[in-house]
Amino acid sequence: MKTWVKCEYTYVPVEMVYPNAFNTNHIRAEEYEKLKGDLVQKGVEGFPPILVTPRGDKFMIVDGEHRWRAAVELGCLKIKAEIVHLSDEEAKVECFKRNYQRGRVNYFKAAELFWKEKQNGITIREIAEKYNLSTYTVDSVIQFYKFPGDLKEMILSVNGESEELSGQSFKFTFRHLVALSKLPVERMMDFAKWFQSDRISGPQAEKEVAIFLIKQHFLDVLDEKKREGAIFPKVAEMLKTIFERNPALYSEEKIQALVDVCDEKRQETLAKKFFLEEVGEKFSLYSIAPTTSNRTLKSNGFFSFKCGCGRVYKVRGRIVDALERWDTPPTRIIEIKPEHLGKRLYINYADMFSYFE
Repeated sequence: MKTWVKCEYTYVPVEMVYPNAFNTNHIRAEEYEKLKGDLVQKGVEGFPPILVTPRGDKFMIVDGEHRWRAAVELGCLKIKAEIVHLSDEEAKVECFKRNYQRGRVNYFKAAELFWKEKQNGITIREIAEKYNLSTYTVDSVIQFYKFPGDLKEMILSVNGESEELSGQSFKFTFRHLVALSKLPVERMMDFAKWFQSDRISGPQAEKEVAIFLIKQHFLDVLDEKKREGAIFPKVAEMLKTIFERNPALYSEEKIQALVDVCDEKRQETLAKKFFLEEVGEKFSLYSIAPTTSNRTLKSNGFFSFKCGCGRVYKVRGRIVDALERWDTPPTRIIEIKPEHLGKRLYINYADMFSYFE
C-alpha cells in the first residue's frame, strides 16, 4: 500500500465530495441496499471512512464512492473521510488496486481503463507493472473492450447489476469473459446465452470455445481446399462431418496427402483410411447404447439412446442412422430388441454400417 505524503482524518460535507472518472468498482443492487442499511444502523460515526484527495476547494473520491452515494441518498450532511494528497495518476492506480484486492472489479470498466492507457502509448507490460497485475490479465481484460454493448448489458444483468436478476445462481466469471473474447463478435452472444442456460463453468467454457475454434479452423481449411478444387466436394463434406464431431482426428499432414491425390475415388478411399477407424476392430466415429429399462420399454415401446456427441435419440424397434445431414440412405437397418439393453451400437457414418456389440 502507498506511503502517503500527508494523511488526515476528518468529516467533510457530502456536497464537497465528488466521484472520480475511473472507478472500476462492481457492487450488486442488494449489496448496495445492505450498505445503506449499515449506514442507518451505525451512523456516520460508525461507518468506515472514504478515501479522498483534495482538488481545489473540493475532494475527489479515491475509494468509497458507494458509501458516499449512500450517505447522499440518506440525507447525511457529512461523511467520515481520510484525506490523502495524490496526483490523478496515483489516485487512478490506488482506486483500481483497492477494488481489485476486494474482488470488486467491473471488468468492462477495467477494459476501458486499460484501453485508454494503451491508446496513450503505454505497453501491456508497463500497464501490468503500473497496476500490479500479470501481463496475461491486462491483455485479457483489454480484449473485453470489443464486446458489443448488448452483450455487456446481458452479462452485467446476469451478474447482478440489475435488481431483477441479482438472485441468479449463475455468474459470469473472468474465465467466462476470457473464453467469450476469443470468439468472433457475431458468435459471442450465442455462447454467452448457452453458458448461462446450461450453467457452464468457466474452465468448461474455455474448453468449449477452444473446441469450437479448432473445428472452425478445420472447416475453413476444408472450404478453401474445396473452392480450390484440391479436395473433391463429396470428400470435403465427409471430412467436415467427421471433424465437426471429433476435431481430434484432424491432421494437416493427412489433408495435404489427400490434396496430392487427383482421383476422386482414390481420395475418398484414402480419406476413409486416414480418418475412420476400422469397423472390423469394433471402432467408429461414435457409438450409442440403449439406456431405457425393460419396464420403460414395455410402457411406451421406445428405446432411449445417448450418443457420445451428447445428443439423445428415441427410437421404436429399429434404427437407421443418427447423422442428420447424410444424403445417402443407409445400407442396413438394425433391429432393436430388449436384449440389446446395455449393449453398444457402433455406427460408421461413412459406410452407413451399424452393428451391436
